[in-house]
Order: sequence, then C-alpha cells, then structure tokens
Amino acid sequence: MRLLIILFLFFASLGLRAQRASEAYIDRFDTLATEVMKAYGIPASLVLGIAMQESAMGTSKLCRIKHNHFGVKGRVKSSKTRSGYATAYRKFETDEEAYLNFGEMISHRKYYSGLKNNMNVMKWLRAMKASGYAASSKWVVRVDKMIKRYELTRYDEPGVEQVILNPLLPDTLAPIRR
Repeated sequence: MRLLIILFLFFASLGLRAQRASEAYIDRFDTLATEVMKAYGIPASLVLGIAMQESAMGTSKLCRIKHNHFGVKGRVKSSKTRSGYATAYRKFETDEEAYLNFGEMISHRKYYSGLKNNMNVMKWLRAMKASGYAASSKWVVRVDKMIKRYELTRYDEPGVEQVILNPLLPDTLAPIRR
C-alpha cells in the first residue's frame, strides 16, 4: 500500500512539474506570440502551440542551444548535394528572432493569403500540414491538444489586454498591463 502511495505521489509531482514548465513557457512567450499575430495575422494560440510542441516547452536541446522554437531548417550553402542543398536546423541569436522569423516564413507560404487574420486554428494546422511543415501524421492532433489543454485561444482575441496582479504590491489590486 505504501508503495502505491509513493508511486502516486511521484507521478503526481511529475505532472505538476510539467504543468509549471508549460505555464512558465506560456508566461515567457505569450507576448512574442501576440506580436507575431499582430504583425502577420497568424493566431497567437497557433504560434504558441506550435512552439510548445516543437520545443518541448523550451526544454529541447535545439531550443536551448539555437533558440529554435519551431524546428525551422535552412539550407547549408557550403554543402551542395546531387538533389540540392543539404539542410540543417537554423540557429537564431534570440528567442524573439525565432518567433518573428516564424511569422515571416509562414507569410511566404501559398496558404497564407487565404488564412491571414483567420483565427480558425484547425484551418491553419491542416494547411501547414498539407504544405509539408511537419512530417508526423499526429502533428495536427498534438498541436491542437496543446492549444486546448492550455486554453491558448485566449490570446487570439484582438484588443484584449492581459491584466495580472502586481506581485510587488500584494495589498493592492494595481494591475500590470502587458
């Protein structure tokens, strides 16, 4: 019986740690996702959901070392093969550069003009999958689950400011506007 309780507590703590990691990732990058939405008309929930999925909430080696939150690849001009140039994961100097590059990259895709400013995430996911953005057959479902699980669509509402309580002023309700 003790072993069952210990195992339960262990797995519950792992779940809480994962929940905290995801919330920390969202808190850190929600503003960047909103900037991409405003600049390119791509839903912020989609940007965050893809980034969370591709970077394992910012914990993947690719994300930590190369600031690559989206699994973006680029040509290696010094390595030409018979079928064209070799590709490698791109390195970005900052997280902000990676997010803005994602918006810029998506804005050059064929499906973009028909979906710009459309907040229907499933249409975006299906179009991106059809264009070859992700190889996994479960990618659409995984990103969609991520968006639903963490209620990321709350960032898609234009003109809605996020209001959080100021932690430095615990006795007041002075909001911080992001």
